[in-house]
Amino acid sequence: MNTRRRADDGGFTLLEIIVTLGILGIVFTIVYGVFAQTIAGKERAEARGDDAAAARAALWRITRDLLNARPTAARLSQVAPRGSAPAPTPPPSALVAQAGLFRARVRTERGVAVDDLAFTAFLRRPTAITFEATDLGIVHYFVAPVSAESPEQGLYRETVFSLAGEAFDPDQPNPANAVLILPGVSGFEVRLFDGKEWLPAWDSLDSRNFAPAPYAVEMTLTVVNDRNESDTFQTAVDVPMARGLRPPQALAAPTPPG
Repeated sequence: MNTRRRADDGGFTLLEIIVTLGILGIVFTIVYGVFAQTIAGKERAEARGDDAAAARAALWRITRDLLNARPTAARLSQVAPRGSAPAPTPPPSALVAQAGLFRARVRTERGVAVDDLAFTAFLRRPTAITFEATDLGIVHYFVAPVSAESPEQGLYRETVFSLAGEAFDPDQPNPANAVLILPGVSGFEVRLFDGKEWLPAWDSLDSRNFAPAPYAVEMTLTVVNDRNESDTFQTAVDVPMARGLRPPQALAAPTPPG
């Protein structure tokens, strides 16, 4: 009986093992690359979704305040025709005593719109336990740096309560009353609908050229994330109380687009 084995019976040669390991390494590298790209894409999508949710939440915050806006009850029939000489604007210290305020100003920085918006609204009192306890005050939305050391800008919400007797100055917001609601803001543009056209600015204190409040407000918010990607969000909001301040002929004004 021959017990000797032939040299080519069974087993693998060293070359075959090396080639097999090389092929497995290539396959594992491809699989890992696909898996890593999938995870990275998932993380980017989640981060972008979080950024979009934060931007929409900021717009909803402004929308909720606009729905509670309470412009002055002055009759529009007492307002002089547009184009007349503007009435003198009261000093900032007198703004808090106004029965109603609605002001939007055009501001730019490096050629980008960073408007601000201020109006009288019913606000929840800071010390109130329930939302039923409200006070009439001024809400002011503006764009400013998030810190003195950082070039990043953010959208702030300032509140000035009438019962507190605080003065409102749109050029010098009170840091104690301002809260950062959205960082990474690169643009904030406001347009206002007067029943016929969209205007870039509004000033209810100038009764010769502006009504107590616009019919609607359109807001465009541009946000830049950590990856230097820019997204734009836009919404338009009706101002409910403004319709009750118009004379009968203005109530048939067309509904603003958007």
